[in-house]
Amino acid sequence: MSSSPAGPSREGRIARSWRLTRAAWDVVRDDRSLLTLAALSVVAGAIGLALVFVLAGSFHHGHLKGDKLAIFALIFAYPLTFVSTFLNTAIAAAAAAALEGRHLSLGEALAVPTRKIGTVALWALIAAVVGYVLEQAASRLPLGGSIVARIVGVGWSLASLFAVPVIALEDCSAPQALKRSAQTVKQRWGETIGGGLIIGAWAGIASLGVIVVFAIAIAATQHTASLQDALIAIGVLALVAIVGLQIVVRQTFSVALYRYAKDGTVPAHFSEHDLQSPFRRKRGTS
Repeated sequence: MSSSPAGPSREGRIARSWRLTRAAWDVVRDDRSLLTLAALSVVAGAIGLALVFVLAGSFHHGHLKGDKLAIFALIFAYPLTFVSTFLNTAIAAAAAAALEGRHLSLGEALAVPTRKIGTVALWALIAAVVGYVLEQAASRLPLGGSIVARIVGVGWSLASLFAVPVIALEDCSAPQALKRSAQTVKQRWGETIGGGLIIGAWAGIASLGVIVVFAIAIAATQHTASLQDALIAIGVLALVAIVGLQIVVRQTFSVALYRYAKDGTVPAHFSEHDLQSPFRRKRGTS
Protein backbone atom coordinates (compact mmCIF):
# COMPACT_ATOMS: atom_id res chain seq x y z
CA MET A 1 0.00 0.00 0.00
CA SER A 2 1.50 3.33 -1.03
CA SER A 3 1.45 6.19 1.39
CA SER A 4 0.06 9.56 0.49
CA PRO A 5 0.90 12.86 2.00
CA ALA A 6 -1.19 14.05 4.86
CA GLY A 7 -4.04 15.97 3.36
CA PRO A 8 -7.66 16.87 4.05
CA SER A 9 -8.66 13.18 4.14
CA ARG A 10 -6.27 12.59 7.05
CA GLU A 11 -6.97 15.83 8.77
CA GLY A 12 -8.14 15.70 12.35
CA ARG A 13 -11.53 16.79 13.61
CA ILE A 14 -10.18 19.90 15.33
CA ALA A 15 -8.32 21.15 12.25
CA ARG A 16 -11.34 20.49 10.04
CA SER A 17 -13.70 22.20 12.48
CA TRP A 18 -11.35 25.17 12.67
CA ARG A 19 -11.40 25.52 8.87
CA LEU A 20 -15.20 25.37 8.88
CA THR A 21 -15.26 28.10 11.51
CA ARG A 22 -12.91 30.29 9.48
CA ALA A 23 -15.13 29.80 6.43
CA ALA A 24 -18.12 30.97 8.49
CA TRP A 25 -16.11 34.02 9.59
CA ASP A 26 -15.34 34.84 5.93
CA VAL A 27 -19.09 34.96 5.27
CA VAL A 28 -19.71 37.20 8.26
CA ARG A 29 -16.85 39.56 7.45
CA ASP A 30 -18.30 40.36 4.02
CA ASP A 31 -21.85 41.09 5.19
CA ARG A 32 -22.57 44.28 7.13
CA SER A 33 -26.09 43.21 8.03
CA LEU A 34 -24.72 40.21 9.89
CA LEU A 35 -22.33 42.40 11.84
CA THR A 36 -25.10 44.88 12.64
CA LEU A 37 -27.40 42.10 13.81
CA ALA A 38 -24.60 40.73 15.98
CA ALA A 39 -24.23 44.14 17.63
CA LEU A 40 -28.00 44.41 18.13
CA SER A 41 -28.09 40.96 19.72
CA VAL A 42 -25.38 41.78 22.24
CA VAL A 43 -26.77 45.22 23.08
CA ALA A 44 -30.29 43.85 23.52
CA GLY A 45 -28.99 41.06 25.75
CA ALA A 46 -26.95 43.49 27.85
CA ILE A 47 -29.91 45.85 28.27
CA GLY A 48 -32.18 42.94 29.20
CA LEU A 49 -29.78 41.63 31.85
CA ALA A 50 -29.27 45.12 33.23
CA LEU A 51 -33.04 45.54 33.58
CA VAL A 52 -33.29 42.19 35.35
CA PHE A 53 -30.65 43.22 37.90
CA VAL A 54 -32.28 46.61 38.44
CA LEU A 55 -35.74 45.12 38.87
CA ALA A 56 -34.44 42.32 41.09
CA GLY A 57 -32.93 44.95 43.36
CA SER A 58 -36.18 46.89 43.50
CA PHE A 59 -38.28 43.92 44.68
CA HIS A 60 -38.15 43.48 48.46
CA HIS A 61 -35.05 45.71 48.49
CA GLY A 62 -33.04 43.09 46.64
CA HIS A 63 -33.69 40.36 49.21
CA LEU A 64 -35.36 37.86 46.89
CA LYS A 65 -34.55 34.30 47.92
CA GLY A 66 -35.66 30.73 47.34
CA ASP A 67 -38.97 30.24 45.54
CA LYS A 68 -39.54 33.98 45.08
CA LEU A 69 -36.21 34.35 43.29
CA ALA A 70 -36.99 31.30 41.15
CA ILE A 71 -40.36 32.75 40.12
CA PHE A 72 -38.70 36.08 39.32
CA ALA A 73 -36.13 34.28 37.15
CA LEU A 74 -38.88 32.41 35.29
CA ILE A 75 -40.83 35.59 34.58
CA PHE A 76 -37.84 37.32 33.01
CA ALA A 77 -36.39 34.25 31.29
CA TYR A 78 -39.05 34.39 28.59
CA PRO A 79 -38.65 37.96 27.30
CA LEU A 80 -34.86 37.58 27.25
CA THR A 81 -35.13 34.29 25.37
CA PHE A 82 -37.69 35.78 22.97
CA VAL A 83 -35.44 38.70 22.03
CA SER A 84 -32.49 36.35 21.59
CA THR A 85 -34.50 33.94 19.41
CA PHE A 86 -35.93 36.79 17.33
CA LEU A 87 -32.51 38.28 16.56
CA ASN A 88 -30.83 34.89 16.05
CA THR A 89 -33.53 33.98 13.53
CA ALA A 90 -32.77 37.20 11.65
CA ILE A 91 -29.05 36.36 11.79
CA ALA A 92 -29.72 32.86 10.43
CA ALA A 93 -31.81 34.27 7.57
CA ALA A 94 -29.11 36.82 6.67
CA ALA A 95 -26.44 34.12 6.89
CA ALA A 96 -28.42 31.82 4.58
CA ALA A 97 -28.70 34.61 2.01
CA ALA A 98 -25.00 35.42 2.30
CA LEU A 99 -24.12 31.76 1.78
CA GLU A 100 -26.09 31.92 -1.49
CA GLY A 101 -24.21 35.02 -2.60
CA ARG A 102 -27.16 37.31 -1.84
CA HIS A 103 -27.46 40.17 0.63
CA LEU A 104 -30.34 40.94 2.95
CA SER A 105 -30.68 44.43 4.29
CA LEU A 106 -31.18 44.84 8.01
CA GLY A 107 -34.90 45.38 7.49
CA GLU A 108 -35.23 42.31 5.26
CA ALA A 109 -33.42 40.15 7.80
CA LEU A 110 -35.61 41.37 10.67
CA ALA A 111 -38.71 40.80 8.52
CA VAL A 112 -38.08 37.03 8.61
CA PRO A 113 -38.69 36.54 12.37
CA THR A 114 -41.41 39.19 12.23
CA ARG A 115 -43.22 37.15 9.60
CA LYS A 116 -42.84 34.04 11.78
CA ILE A 117 -43.50 35.76 15.06
CA GLY A 118 -45.83 33.03 16.34
CA THR A 119 -43.26 30.29 15.78
CA VAL A 120 -40.50 32.46 17.27
CA ALA A 121 -42.62 33.23 20.34
CA LEU A 122 -43.56 29.59 20.91
CA TRP A 123 -40.00 28.36 20.47
CA ALA A 124 -38.75 31.01 22.90
CA LEU A 125 -41.35 29.83 25.42
CA ILE A 126 -40.34 26.17 25.00
CA ALA A 127 -36.63 27.01 25.29
CA ALA A 128 -37.15 29.26 28.33
CA VAL A 129 -39.33 26.77 30.22
CA VAL A 130 -37.12 23.76 29.46
CA GLY A 131 -33.99 25.71 30.38
CA TYR A 132 -35.59 26.94 33.61
CA VAL A 133 -36.81 23.49 34.65
CA LEU A 134 -33.44 21.86 33.95
CA GLU A 135 -31.57 24.58 35.82
CA GLN A 136 -33.87 24.33 38.82
CA ALA A 137 -33.57 20.54 38.82
CA ALA A 138 -29.77 20.71 38.64
CA SER A 139 -29.58 23.18 41.54
CA ARG A 140 -32.23 21.65 43.82
CA LEU A 141 -31.91 17.86 43.41
CA PRO A 142 -29.35 15.75 45.28
CA LEU A 143 -26.05 15.00 43.58
CA GLY A 144 -27.32 12.05 41.53
CA GLY A 145 -30.40 13.91 40.34
CA SER A 146 -28.35 17.01 39.61
CA ILE A 147 -25.97 15.02 37.40
CA VAL A 148 -28.89 13.47 35.53
CA ALA A 149 -30.46 16.91 35.03
CA ARG A 150 -27.22 18.28 33.60
CA ILE A 151 -26.87 15.31 31.26
CA VAL A 152 -30.43 15.88 30.08
CA GLY A 153 -29.52 19.54 29.61
CA VAL A 154 -26.64 18.58 27.33
CA GLY A 155 -28.99 16.34 25.35
CA TRP A 156 -31.50 19.17 25.05
CA SER A 157 -28.81 21.57 23.83
CA LEU A 158 -27.76 19.08 21.15
CA ALA A 159 -31.31 18.26 20.06
CA SER A 160 -32.18 21.96 19.68
CA LEU A 161 -28.90 22.91 18.01
CA PHE A 162 -30.45 23.56 14.58
CA ALA A 163 -33.85 24.82 15.76
CA VAL A 164 -33.20 28.48 14.96
CA PRO A 165 -31.83 27.80 11.45
CA VAL A 166 -34.85 25.55 10.82
CA ILE A 167 -37.23 28.32 11.93
CA ALA A 168 -35.44 30.82 9.70
CA LEU A 169 -35.30 28.61 6.62
CA GLU A 170 -38.38 26.42 6.81
CA ASP A 171 -42.12 26.95 7.12
CA CYS A 172 -42.86 24.86 10.18
CA SER A 173 -44.09 25.07 13.75
CA ALA A 174 -41.83 25.28 16.80
CA PRO A 175 -42.30 21.58 17.72
CA GLN A 176 -41.55 20.62 14.10
CA ALA A 177 -38.40 22.76 14.20
CA LEU A 178 -37.22 20.86 17.28
CA LYS A 179 -38.02 17.52 15.63
CA ARG A 180 -36.12 18.42 12.44
CA SER A 181 -33.21 19.74 14.47
CA ALA A 182 -32.99 16.53 16.49
CA GLN A 183 -33.24 14.42 13.33
CA THR A 184 -30.43 16.38 11.71
CA VAL A 185 -28.16 15.92 14.72
CA LYS A 186 -29.00 12.21 14.94
CA GLN A 187 -28.72 11.36 11.24
CA ARG A 188 -25.86 13.67 10.28
CA TRP A 189 -23.64 13.53 13.34
CA GLY A 190 -20.27 15.18 12.86
CA GLU A 191 -18.24 18.31 13.43
CA THR A 192 -21.14 20.38 14.81
CA ILE A 193 -19.99 20.01 18.40
CA GLY A 194 -16.32 20.45 17.48
CA GLY A 195 -17.05 23.62 15.54
CA GLY A 196 -19.14 25.02 18.40
CA LEU A 197 -16.37 24.28 20.89
CA ILE A 198 -13.77 25.95 18.68
CA ILE A 199 -15.94 29.06 18.24
CA GLY A 200 -16.42 29.21 22.01
CA ALA A 201 -12.72 28.59 22.60
CA TRP A 202 -11.41 31.40 20.44
CA ALA A 203 -14.03 33.76 21.85
CA GLY A 204 -13.00 32.80 25.39
CA ILE A 205 -9.30 33.23 24.65
CA ALA A 206 -9.90 36.59 22.98
CA SER A 207 -12.06 37.76 25.91
CA LEU A 208 -9.45 36.67 28.44
CA GLY A 209 -6.77 38.53 26.48
CA VAL A 210 -8.86 41.71 26.46
CA ILE A 211 -9.54 41.43 30.21
CA VAL A 212 -5.85 40.90 31.05
CA VAL A 213 -4.62 43.73 28.82
CA PHE A 214 -7.14 46.25 30.06
CA ALA A 215 -6.76 45.18 33.71
CA ILE A 216 -3.02 45.92 33.45
CA ALA A 217 -3.70 49.21 31.68
CA ILE A 218 -6.27 50.27 34.29
CA ALA A 219 -3.90 49.38 37.13
CA ALA A 220 -1.15 51.44 35.49
CA THR A 221 -3.42 54.49 35.22
CA GLN A 222 -4.99 54.35 38.68
CA HIS A 223 -4.14 57.98 39.36
CA THR A 224 -5.91 59.22 36.22
CA ALA A 225 -9.63 58.66 36.69
CA SER A 226 -10.67 60.00 33.28
CA LEU A 227 -8.22 57.73 31.47
CA GLN A 228 -9.38 54.74 33.51
CA ASP A 229 -12.99 55.45 32.57
CA ALA A 230 -12.01 55.60 28.90
CA LEU A 231 -10.09 52.32 29.16
CA ILE A 232 -13.03 50.61 30.87
CA ALA A 233 -15.40 51.82 28.14
CA ILE A 234 -13.05 50.60 25.39
CA GLY A 235 -12.62 47.25 27.15
CA VAL A 236 -16.38 46.75 27.46
CA LEU A 237 -16.84 47.59 23.77
CA ALA A 238 -14.12 45.08 22.86
CA LEU A 239 -15.85 42.35 24.88
CA VAL A 240 -19.20 43.24 23.31
CA ALA A 241 -17.61 42.93 19.85
CA ILE A 242 -16.17 39.50 20.67
CA VAL A 243 -19.48 38.18 22.00
CA GLY A 244 -21.33 39.57 18.98
CA LEU A 245 -18.93 37.94 16.54
CA GLN A 246 -19.21 34.65 18.42
CA ILE A 247 -23.00 34.71 18.10
CA VAL A 248 -23.07 35.51 14.39
CA VAL A 249 -20.26 33.11 13.42
CA ARG A 250 -21.94 30.29 15.37
CA GLN A 251 -25.27 30.90 13.60
CA THR A 252 -23.58 31.08 10.17
CA PHE A 253 -21.72 27.85 10.92
CA SER A 254 -24.98 26.14 11.97
CA VAL A 255 -26.83 27.34 8.86
CA ALA A 256 -24.09 26.04 6.55
CA LEU A 257 -24.06 22.63 8.24
CA TYR A 258 -27.86 22.39 8.34
CA ARG A 259 -28.27 23.19 4.65
CA TYR A 260 -25.69 20.62 3.65
CA ALA A 261 -27.16 18.01 5.99
CA LYS A 262 -30.65 18.68 4.61
CA ASP A 263 -30.14 18.60 0.86
CA GLY A 264 -26.42 18.46 0.10
CA THR A 265 -26.17 22.15 -0.83
CA VAL A 266 -22.57 23.38 -0.67
CA PRO A 267 -22.66 27.08 0.36
CA ALA A 268 -20.14 29.65 -0.83
CA HIS A 269 -16.86 29.82 1.14
CA PHE A 270 -17.12 26.09 1.95
CA SER A 271 -15.82 23.04 0.08
CA GLU A 272 -17.85 19.87 -0.30
CA HIS A 273 -15.13 17.89 1.47
CA ASP A 274 -15.24 20.19 4.48
CA LEU A 275 -18.99 19.73 4.77
CA GLN A 276 -19.01 16.06 3.81
CA SER A 277 -16.36 14.94 6.29
CA PRO A 278 -18.34 15.94 9.37
CA PHE A 279 -21.28 13.85 8.23
CA ARG A 280 -19.51 10.62 7.38
CA ARG A 281 -21.57 7.71 8.54
CA LYS A 282 -20.18 5.42 11.18
CA ARG A 283 -18.55 2.18 10.04
CA GLY A 284 -21.00 -0.58 9.49
CA THR A 285 -23.88 1.68 8.48
CA SER A 286 -25.19 1.97 4.97
